[in-house]
Amino acid sequence: MAAQKGKNQMKRKTILTIVGASALVVLSWKSFANTYLEEVKVDNQFIQTYQSREGIWIVPGKVKESLEDLYHKFGTSEREVRLLNGIHDSGKIQNSEPVFFPYNANYTRNLLLEDKGREIFTSDARELIWPLSFKYSRVTSRLGRRWNALHAGVDIACPNGSVVIAAADGVVTDSKRDGGYGLRVVLTHPQINGIQTLYAHNSLLFVKQGDKVKKGQVLALSGNTGHTTGPHVHFEVRYQNVVLNPEHYLPPFLADKESQVAIAKETIQQ
Repeated sequence: MAAQKGKNQMKRKTILTIVGASALVVLSWKSFANTYLEEVKVDNQFIQTYQSREGIWIVPGKVKESLEDLYHKFGTSEREVRLLNGIHDSGKIQNSEPVFFPYNANYTRNLLLEDKGREIFTSDARELIWPLSFKYSRVTSRLGRRWNALHAGVDIACPNGSVVIAAADGVVTDSKRDGGYGLRVVLTHPQINGIQTLYAHNSLLFVKQGDKVKKGQVLALSGNTGHTTGPHVHFEVRYQNVVLNPEHYLPPFLADKESQVAIAKETIQQ
């Protein structure tokens, strides 16, 4: 966000707080000596990212506002929306498909004033993070034999429509409906030996094949598509199509009542 000049200058900052484990990693003394550490912002329902821009994914046909109303509300334009979403000037902006609307600086600042900023934490660039917040989720099934077949990943139960995030920086290899997986996204992570991560059973997909994504960036909303017994995220890790145990690449899953982690939160200061 560009700095606002003047006597009442507004600046974005982070406030360090101790909260119930919400996503991700426990900070330790090792962090101070690790040159691979990076700051990760975790997209939420208020502030999301796409193509390195802050904004929000919306299905136009599911909201009351018109497209013109949305452009005005977020401080953007039809041209900017078309460019970000890869919609040709002659193409129609579909009411039934998700569209990314970027925010201007004022809209983002107002969200931060309302305490709707994203969580921020430190992570090793070579490691994965869990694909959604722990606040309203729990692991219900792990890698192994289940119902006389191999369960190839980890199942994380969560409310329908939860924000599903990228476990690491990567490139979208595929994003589509795929049989029992339902709506799923596959990422390739060149900086982690080219492993792939898979996120299945979503209700809505935001990214498309070829998109570059950052760790913590929203990919989809969780759901119950494909072969499921309830809403959850099925998360896999593979290398050259060989199934790996995701929990070998992730920090321990810590429930709210079991642990606390140090995280920061986006806010602003006058």
